[in-house]
Amino acid sequence: MGGMGRVPPQYREEGYLGDCTLKEISMDYGVPVTYLADVLATWGVPIPIDPNSRLGDMVTGEQAFAILEAIHTLDVAELHERYAEDDLMNLCDYYDLDIKNAFDFCMERGWALPFGVRTFLRVEQEAELLDALAGGNW
Repeated sequence: MGGMGRVPPQYREEGYLGDCTLKEISMDYGVPVTYLADVLATWGVPIPIDPNSRLGDMVTGEQAFAILEAIHTLDVAELHERYAEDDLMNLCDYYDLDIKNAFDFCMERGWALPFGVRTFLRVEQEAELLDALAGGNW
């Protein structure tokens, strides 16, 4: 016995975003985790991005501060409205689209898919994808 297999709790320093995971930041500040991952992907963080990873393990302190600034200055409701209601996989299922074709379409356009097929596209990307692959029948 002797505590084998126990994982120590992750330490979160108050006021330092770098100690928080993307999920924790999302819950603490009410911002969509999709937005956070989208920003990280545009900064060159390798994808897929694990929402359980600590922000400080993925970005510099300056970048973490930039996210903190954005969280406090952007309209959170507007951030939520920027993203589709379904991820790419569910979108394809709903509109009976081939997931490989949809994924390839996204890659050809250089869209970052930080969570792979579980990424929530921005609303303008979703519209472009549906116009192209669903023939505007949506």
